[in-house]
Amino acid sequence: MTGNTQKQIFRLFGLVISILLLCGINLPAAQEKISPLSDFQYKKDFAQYDGIKKEADAQKRADLLLAYLKERPISKLLLNAVNDYLECVKPQKDPAKAGSMIETLIAAIPTEQTIKAAEIPVGVEEFTKEQLVPSQKIALSSLATIYYQAKNYPKAAETLEKIYAMAPDKSLLPVLADVYKQFNADKYITYAQKILTESPIEQSYGTALDLAQFQIQKNDLKAAIELYSKVMNVYGEKVPPGVQEPAWNATRAFAYGLIASGIYTTKDYPKAIEAYGKVTNFDSKREDAYYFIGMSKWQTKDQAGAIESFAKCVVLNGPTYGAKAKTYMEQLYKAEHNGSTDGIDKVLAKATSELGIK
Repeated sequence: MTGNTQKQIFRLFGLVISILLLCGINLPAAQEKISPLSDFQYKKDFAQYDGIKKEADAQKRADLLLAYLKERPISKLLLNAVNDYLECVKPQKDPAKAGSMIETLIAAIPTEQTIKAAEIPVGVEEFTKEQLVPSQKIALSSLATIYYQAKNYPKAAETLEKIYAMAPDKSLLPVLADVYKQFNADKYITYAQKILTESPIEQSYGTALDLAQFQIQKNDLKAAIELYSKVMNVYGEKVPPGVQEPAWNATRAFAYGLIASGIYTTKDYPKAIEAYGKVTNFDSKREDAYYFIGMSKWQTKDQAGAIESFAKCVVLNGPTYGAKAKTYMEQLYKAEHNGSTDGIDKVLAKATSELGIK
């Protein structure tokens, strides 16, 4: 080949390159790796993904989606594929099979370590925020639901803990508390306390009441009284939104009854009378309240008031305090009437009338 011929070939090659560049055609660099997050790759992925979605059989479509995820774990269509796979799981009636399918899906979803190893130059942060984290969360949430419905509470809790570890979200705390409530009282208490720390009592009063019941079961009455006191400080004089008043009256009567019992043990009898009075405001037929009001009034030298309270306890004819109240009522009445019980029937009749007993 002569020197002139070589020059002509180089000129021709240069002319072709110039024409391509003028036409706006970008030439790929030699051996340049195409990013899985590029628009070019997205178009290829979408064509493949769109074909998969046309498969009518749910199980076959799930298998195709799983193969796609294993082939293209880092893709702008990751969240779409995960959501569609979970839709294929829904018709599955066997919880064990459904759980197994979702576990397989989770294994196919990339991790941050996978992405880091891929050494993708740009778009990783956006992909992680918009595709990876939501995909992991929705898959784990679906798996936790399967475990919960199957009453496999330990596995449900374990799965939920993974979600919470990814991004501590206080909206997940009630879910965790509810799961642990089924099998682990100590962990339930831990998460219930977190809820009370994270949310004002106006929103978390239900958790406070639930936790108080657990504390009663653990015989920690002091902790239970503290919780009921917090709730009554806010909702003692009003009904929470969405709650029926009769049901809330029962809650208030129980709460004030427990609070009053704590006060009574400290021998602060005037405060005990006040607290037990709140009990009778919300439940006019609580024999224990009238009994302890009677005992408190007796301690404060109000014998007449004590007789009236004991009389109400007597006419309620309760199994716990009725007999003792009758004994104390008669004892005090005799002390006020020269050892006679004449007229005590009028006291009982008045108590009956005031309580609306027929």
